[in-house]
Amino acid sequence: MSGKKLRIFLGDITHDTIILVSDTIPINIGFIASYIQKLYGEKVEIELFKYPKEIISEIKKNPPDVIALSNYSWNSNLSEFIASLAKKINPNIVTVQGGTNFPHDEETQRNFILERPSTDIFTILEGEKSCANIIGRVLESDKDRTKIFIKEINGCVFIHPDTRESENPSFYRGKILSRIKDLDEIPSPYLNGMLDKFFDGRLTPFIETNRGCPFKCSFCHTGADYFHKLNKFSEDRVKAEIEYIGKKAGALRISNLHLADVNFGMYPQDNLTCEILLESKRKYQWPLALMTTTGKNSKERIMKITEKLGNIFEVTMSMQSMSESVLDNINRANIKLSHMVGINNELRNKGRSTAAELIVPLPGETKESFVQGVNNIINSNVSRLVIYTLMMLHGTNFKKPAYRKKFGYDTKYRIVPLNFGEYEGHKVFDYEEAGVSTKDLSFDDYLFIRALALLVESLYNGSPFKEFFKYAKFYDIQPADLLKTLYDNLLEGPDDVQQVMKDFLFDTKNELWNSREELLNYYNQDENFMKLKSGKVGGNLIYKYKSKSLLRFSNSWISFLKDQILKLVLEKSKEDKSKKIIHDEVSEIASFCKLKINALLDADAKTDSINGEFKFDILHWIEDEDNKKKLRDFRFKNNKSVEMFFEFTDDQIRMRKDVFNRWGKDINAVSKIVTRIDNLESQFRKVRFKDDNYLRDIYTKIGDTNIRYSLSS
Repeated sequence: MSGKKLRIFLGDITHDTIILVSDTIPINIGFIASYIQKLYGEKVEIELFKYPKEIISEIKKNPPDVIALSNYSWNSNLSEFIASLAKKINPNIVTVQGGTNFPHDEETQRNFILERPSTDIFTILEGEKSCANIIGRVLESDKDRTKIFIKEINGCVFIHPDTRESENPSFYRGKILSRIKDLDEIPSPYLNGMLDKFFDGRLTPFIETNRGCPFKCSFCHTGADYFHKLNKFSEDRVKAEIEYIGKKAGALRISNLHLADVNFGMYPQDNLTCEILLESKRKYQWPLALMTTTGKNSKERIMKITEKLGNIFEVTMSMQSMSESVLDNINRANIKLSHMVGINNELRNKGRSTAAELIVPLPGETKESFVQGVNNIINSNVSRLVIYTLMMLHGTNFKKPAYRKKFGYDTKYRIVPLNFGEYEGHKVFDYEEAGVSTKDLSFDDYLFIRALALLVESLYNGSPFKEFFKYAKFYDIQPADLLKTLYDNLLEGPDDVQQVMKDFLFDTKNELWNSREELLNYYNQDENFMKLKSGKVGGNLIYKYKSKSLLRFSNSWISFLKDQILKLVLEKSKEDKSKKIIHDEVSEIASFCKLKINALLDADAKTDSINGEFKFDILHWIEDEDNKKKLRDFRFKNNKSVEMFFEFTDDQIRMRKDVFNRWGKDINAVSKIVTRIDNLESQFRKVRFKDDNYLRDIYTKIGDTNIRYSLSS
């Protein structure tokens, strides 16, 4: 090849029409760039991109020789559009895509590629070696396209460009490459400076300490046999990266860190990672929030390891279903409920937040079995229950026709939340296929579960109204039973409450389409596309309506909770003399809830200290985890009212500034924020008594930094 360097653009592009949807530093293309640079050195010139406007501008100015783009469910069509634009400007360009959205079987791969005519080559599974092989072929061929596609490229799949329009296109599928065993073979894109441009205050640092997963869950991409063995980065590498990131993130006042590991805490080396993170937090005040997926077994080890961090975090039991037959259908072994309860109780006694996850509709699940699972989990006293809709992901059993037929799956298409935009005059939509019914669970059942999920997310998760649930539980009204009562009696609630649920169910039905073609035909119409651009439709509905409930209608929900609990408790209380004090207790709980969540999700609200007078010591009543004493047993001496002050800490105010600056203030931005602050209770105002400078955390005994761990899949 001539002395001119091969110009390469690598992009992990995200839609940003409403908000920045994929908000992490693109470590994936950083790894690939570092590996290519290591092999080919001065022969290549590499640029990395995250934002669509930037990469489009650079393509128009001076198109590269090769452009390689990530392909996930949230940017698949956006990447194809950028590839098509690059082709128009430079017909000789080599276009590449790779990522978890690419199918594993040959027939589906062929169809997938034919639907994406602007992309020349797709990489299979782990991308570093595959992309390097493509670059090697382009260099060997001196950019001559007649030579590039003359034979297979290992780790890649393509259709010969000259045969795409023929009746029998020539399909080339290279050998599946072995994974990189020693991950330190990939130079660090942080330590070599390749990712420096992405420390811009908008993106969250993203690191990886290992790759692989020993589990075979049929709904998960990493459940494939290819990923079963664990490969690791060295401890020295991890330490150096966290130190490097900590200096930059701390200076930018970034609060979060995403950790890509899918089983964090399960392995001995994770112990050191915890120590390194704790040291970084001490030196740089970063991270204040960690989002990761922790292990699916060895939970006692996980508890011990993560305890080193000494902060609030959330251990999630990834149950997915409470039905043994359903778990068998998805190749999933679960922890027993009794074991989960034991772990949960131990964590709760230590002041930790806990959570569980369920997916609907899984094969064989019924409405009754799912609701019973919800009841069992919530009544086990977890802090949070997340209910996900099943996505039909490439590389999983759910994409196989035989598997779908066996369980009678009906699916619909919807916009991946907020993943759309208009670029160079072209509308681009990324969509996903969702399971909405099976032979055992109807679409009406699905809608009921979605409504239940909204109530769980809005009222129970994050503990905004925990005091109401605790009070009800004393009278043997279990949390799940209270949620069912609220659902059954919605028509008795304030107009705001009724309207929230009506609007949510309406939007839930109307976000679903029978086919991709229907979806695209509708949103390509200008008037309908404007609904997306305005943020009226196309967002994450659960979090959007949770945000609406807490931001705009929290007082209405508090009023509804107050009325329903009063009715239930008074029915159980047979003593007339108790009725007045029950009214007083529930009224004070209502006041306490209003004050603790005041300004929680309101970027423009004042963060000054606020106060209220109380006859009952609600703060110490909350700490009575055994729930053996009535609230009236915590009455202040001499029946006097005591002033309590509700205040934000400096760390909370810093996190507020960070998340609102990064994502914005409108309802879709707030919806994003609540997904980034899973331990919502860590952001509640702290409490102190008059003439007392000590701020008490309402729920935890550990601290006020939000470290989130998820035992999810």
